[in-house]
Amino acid sequence: MMKKHKLLVVSLLAALLMIGGCSTGGSSESPSDSDTPPANNESAGTGTSEDDNESAETDTATATNDTGLTREATQGPYYVTGTGELTDGNLNYDNLPGEKIKVQGYVYAGATGTTPIAGAKVEIWHADDSGNYHPNNNGPAGNYSEDEISLRGYVLTDENGYYEYTTIYPGEYTGRTRHIHTNTTADGYKGVITQLIIPNLDGDRMTADQDNIAQSLPAYNQVTFTDVDGVPMTTFNYRLAAN
Repeated sequence: MMKKHKLLVVSLLAALLMIGGCSTGGSSESPSDSDTPPANNESAGTGTSEDDNESAETDTATATNDTGLTREATQGPYYVTGTGELTDGNLNYDNLPGEKIKVQGYVYAGATGTTPIAGAKVEIWHADDSGNYHPNNNGPAGNYSEDEISLRGYVLTDENGYYEYTTIYPGEYTGRTRHIHTNTTADGYKGVITQLIIPNLDGDRMTADQDNIAQSLPAYNQVTFTDVDGVPMTTFNYRLAAN
């Protein structure tokens, strides 16, 4: 009777050990975490998280918000002083080849608000479609003959501070992405020389991301164009500080 009791106890212990062993072994054979699909796209590195959306909205707002005084940029080596006022705002008065574009905007007083500066002078110059300036030099306009000067001149703002001009899409050249130079001045205000960074075209050698001058300017200076009656148009507002 005692032997039967001991045998029964041993059998029960053996059974318990077998059950415990099977339970432990089953855990090691389950699929690993790397085989399990991610719980959501954010973990997988695809799709857009809420933080990404907020960042994109901030970038967009920065690119379209003109708040803050217009940022100064180098005038570059090809600034010619004393160029003439444009007729009907046409900077391409010599009919050089290239796609026609229009630039418009306002000149405002101060870093915020919409107080217009009437009679402000906006000088403009840029490279032609091939990336050459006319002249490819600097100094007073009187140093050059009339046929040596092109894609240079100025417009004045009206009583609402509004200006506009038409020109051609500026070309790129070694070391610079496409851009337009401007020098904006007005009585009683500090003048500012800056650059409008123009969108790249397919096949361009340099983008705005690779251009140090473009990167030194606010996102607002990287303008975008919208087709209006078949002509690409962009808006750029200037903000000047009082003397």
